[in-house]
Amino acid sequence: MNLTLHQPRWQRVFAVKSIGLVLAAVMVAVAPAAAKRPEWQDVAGNEIKGKPVEVLGPFALFKSGARAGQRVLLRGLAPEDAARLGAEMAERPARAASWADAAGDVTAELPNRVMRVEQDKLVLADLTAVPEPEVLVVLFGSHNDGESWRMLGNFEPTYRRLRAMYGDRVEALFYGVRHDAAQHARIAVTGQPRWLVTDYMSQRGMNTLSRFAPREGISMVALSREGVPLVSSTAKDLAEIQEFVDGLNEIMWLTDPTAPSSWPDRLHYLNAARPVWFAEGESAPVLVGDPLRDDGLRQRGITRIKAEIEVGADGRATEARIDGAAGVPEKWIHPLEQALVQAARFSPAVARGQAVAGTAPYDHVVSAADPLTPAEQAWLKGTAAIPLALRDWLVLKPVDVPEQMFSVVEGVNEDGVVMMSAFEADTAKVSRSSQMNAFDHDWFDDAAGGAAAVAPQAGDKQDVAGTELEWRSMQADEHGFVDLQSFERRDYCIGYAWTALESPQELDAWLAIGSDEGLKIWLNGELVHDRWVRRISKLDDDIVPLKLRAGENRILIKIQNATGDWSFVSRMRLRAPR
Repeated sequence: MNLTLHQPRWQRVFAVKSIGLVLAAVMVAVAPAAAKRPEWQDVAGNEIKGKPVEVLGPFALFKSGARAGQRVLLRGLAPEDAARLGAEMAERPARAASWADAAGDVTAELPNRVMRVEQDKLVLADLTAVPEPEVLVVLFGSHNDGESWRMLGNFEPTYRRLRAMYGDRVEALFYGVRHDAAQHARIAVTGQPRWLVTDYMSQRGMNTLSRFAPREGISMVALSREGVPLVSSTAKDLAEIQEFVDGLNEIMWLTDPTAPSSWPDRLHYLNAARPVWFAEGESAPVLVGDPLRDDGLRQRGITRIKAEIEVGADGRATEARIDGAAGVPEKWIHPLEQALVQAARFSPAVARGQAVAGTAPYDHVVSAADPLTPAEQAWLKGTAAIPLALRDWLVLKPVDVPEQMFSVVEGVNEDGVVMMSAFEADTAKVSRSSQMNAFDHDWFDDAAGGAAAVAPQAGDKQDVAGTELEWRSMQADEHGFVDLQSFERRDYCIGYAWTALESPQELDAWLAIGSDEGLKIWLNGELVHDRWVRRISKLDDDIVPLKLRAGENRILIKIQNATGDWSFVSRMRLRAPR
């Protein structure tokens, strides 16, 4: 398999919106009482349909109908229109600190109408202590539709990561369609979602949200708080779910304040809008781009940085003064001051509608630890952006394992589908010797070269513990799914899958993989992933970093199965070029 590099999807998606222009940040004062023009255009003269309803990260969001909207990069607006947008946004409600006080078209419909699963019951969710989300992901599904169960299961790893990465900026909600209240509760309680669930009888009062409910089938849609659709999918198969979660990941990263790619748009907007907001007052400089990252600061023993930064009328930092008493080691004070002066991005101070020099307070509290692994962050942030399909596999299976070496299956739903939540095996229940025999011990452990020497051809025979097995060719489907039960159904067993690919050079890569169930992965003979778990195959459940070498790279995986489905689903991405 040879690597073919493709343009990152986010570049394709947003190329049209950006219009390829980098606009200068120009300060334009517009009287607050200026008459509103009904029409909007981008700098290329293209008409923007609808009325502006909010600014989300680098985007201006326009609503053009009950279920329609448009997002435009802020740099796509002429400075005078960015100022006009700022004047209109000043009249609209800001994101609420308490969701209970939300005024967004969608988010305001949900307080006292959504539930959470607690101790196998649906209970009313208290939204008073959480802020209004910027993005609401709505999962429309039915208890009576198998595709709904698949959609909910495959979205869980993405939801878990998005919440860890972005916190209350994003939330998800299950909305039931074409079933009754009892079935609504059953699908929620059985699936044990971490996200919100509608109170079924209250759905009829959700006038804005209900407009997005599909008349047939299922769907996934990410909405702004004002109800502008950002990403949507019919979720009819795994490919559509993949496309949805990828689009959602891109939106969340592009709208994150720490994303450098969003800084020029934010600056363009603030530099045009703030003179309008402070036409009769004044405001200190606003930090738009913070170049300091917590992971690097933690490595240097820094827990907090307090400083004052002098910013010119052009928005450029001219001097930074770090307060050494805040806990910054002496040797790092000057380098950090230089970094702030050189890389921090500011919208300048404003006094009576004019940009002026000013002093910006800076207080950066370093988080205790990153909520996600570096590999998961790379996946969400688009560092891992170039897709590479892994389609051709050689499979060696099955190798029987005694049933007593497995923990108990979690449960079975009404349709007979085995439901298993991921959990680490308890060594008090599953003995170490059992794990060694069933999962840890491998037939090539004592052979010359070990896993690195595994390079089979279709039809090759392999002796495993006195049993002769055959390597067989198997293709993943178009979604990367491999059904290990397709040759013969077998419970309580293990199997191996092997593939190889040619890389033109050393490359960083990431393998996203879900497995049913336990999983081990070797790259060129090195064990790079080892999880003894009970679970069903889910999209992108694990993100495994890989270092591809120039030339041939061999990937060997081991999957253990208890009962029922036995499979894995995988896809690979390469580092985006800088």
